[in-house]
Amino acid sequence: MTADLRGVVTTAARPDPELLHRAGEIARRLGLPLVSRDRRKLDEILAEYAASFSAVATREGTFLYADGRQYRYHPGMAVVRLRQVIRGHPDPLLEVGEVRPGDRVVDATLGLGADAIVLSHAVGPEGRVVGVEDRPVVALFVEEGLSTYAYPALPELEAAMRRVEVVWGDHVDYLRRLPDRSVDLVYFDPMFRKTIPASRGIDALRVFGDPSALRFEAVKEAVRVARRRVVLKDRRDGGEIDRLGFRPVPKGSGRIQFGVIDVGGGK
Repeated sequence: MTADLRGVVTTAARPDPELLHRAGEIARRLGLPLVSRDRRKLDEILAEYAASFSAVATREGTFLYADGRQYRYHPGMAVVRLRQVIRGHPDPLLEVGEVRPGDRVVDATLGLGADAIVLSHAVGPEGRVVGVEDRPVVALFVEEGLSTYAYPALPELEAAMRRVEVVWGDHVDYLRRLPDRSVDLVYFDPMFRKTIPASRGIDALRVFGDPSALRFEAVKEAVRVARRRVVLKDRRDGGEIDRLGFRPVPKGSGRIQFGVIDVGGGK
């Protein structure tokens, strides 16, 4: 969420006491005002409070409303990617990260969580994936989605989602608190600063996300805490891999490229 976005929390129309309580908890966690719906349209509420967005508590979960659009949580490309992995096909991120069962991974730029879900499946129940998100609205939205989204046709997806741990806060601060060589992989996928027209999920997140560049300090801390590798994903024309001192690797597809920093031999 950019600094100039002002938000409110409300509910679906005709909320019961349980839903009102839930909306109150969301407002408390986000530090935003709780607004009674009173059967008003969301655009009317936003206009009255000069707000840019609303977090809306419903019986089916929380959705975000901004720019006349509703954003409901969906794991996105994690569904397709996980199906491919289960069928034995390689996933570029898992290959570049040399991800193994039992690994401890920090996804330092969680976003909508698609990569974290794939990583969670790969490390399995004995591993651990922590996703760090510094934008409270995005963190709450994704945390709720990971814990409640149902996909009965692919139980491996649900299992992987439930295992992802969401941390609210700045990834540099989080990494600073970790001991040296305490995780196997640190992964960065900063929000693309150039629009990819086909990427609707990223466009939705862009409304609430942080467009700032990845800091050198974050990379320094990641190198300190990683046992095996630090991985960065960027557009092929993004320039971040070179700017931050990563080694480009011949993986990815289309407009995507990965960079790595090797820091040790792992376990």
